[in-house]
Amino acid sequence: MKKYTKEQIKKLSYTDFISLIKEENRPSGGKKTIREIAINSFINENSNVLEIGCTNGFSSLEINKITKCNVIGIDINKYSIENANEKIKLNCLDENKIKFEYGNAEDLSRFEDNTFDLIICGNAISFINDKGKAFNELIRVLKPNGFISVVPIWYKENPNMNIINKVNEELGFKIKCYYEKDWMNFYDKNLELYYKKDYHFIYCTKDQIKEYVNTMIESKEHLKIYNTEEINVIKERWNNTVSVFNDNLSMTNYSIILLRKNMCEEEMEIFLTEE
Repeated sequence: MKKYTKEQIKKLSYTDFISLIKEENRPSGGKKTIREIAINSFINENSNVLEIGCTNGFSSLEINKITKCNVIGIDINKYSIENANEKIKLNCLDENKIKFEYGNAEDLSRFEDNTFDLIICGNAISFINDKGKAFNELIRVLKPNGFISVVPIWYKENPNMNIINKVNEELGFKIKCYYEKDWMNFYDKNLELYYKKDYHFIYCTKDQIKEYVNTMIESKEHLKIYNTEEINVIKERWNNTVSVFNDNLSMTNYSIILLRKNMCEEEMEIFLTEE
């Protein structure tokens, strides 16, 4: 593992910094969200699952743990892929059932048509440049009547641009501000909105963030090659990042969405119900 200087740590890209600290990068809602996706997509040990933007592999690993399905996770960051593959053995999982590879959602040519029962996108679809091309590829490799799960974060109203600018600075690129309506335009792509549930984020206090950062960084065995001064630089950067994201998430909600690949047109429903 490469050891960085204090100045290099400060200048690492966001994705490289995440790889350095091996942050799990859970989806919004964490294990609750993954469980909800697994239950409502009806996958089992015979199902084939693809995760787009798997980062360090948390969602793929968790869905394999609870269903024993076959999972492939892809990401454009090679260090994240290395971290994810390390976790297969650490979690005592079957290496024949789960693997992580370098890959881009806009080019899934390595996969044949109608391969996957479920494709997990999380919020990664927000960061894909050509979403139309990516969705065409997702639909192509998805089995008939299979599901695409999306867990988008969306703004409740026009956001505070000062906070948005801080997020852009942390990520190293400009994010696009999506609203709920932006995620509801899937019907022209032969995708049925099968399931949707909305949630909000609970705002964290400064003390909660500080406790999380200290506990998380100090728990990472691979970071013990750094001295106290270097660890403090890592903690400070992660604390700043989490604080900015916390302020940003206070302006947002997120949804768990399942889209089904329909093979023929259906009548629209008229007598709807609600909980």
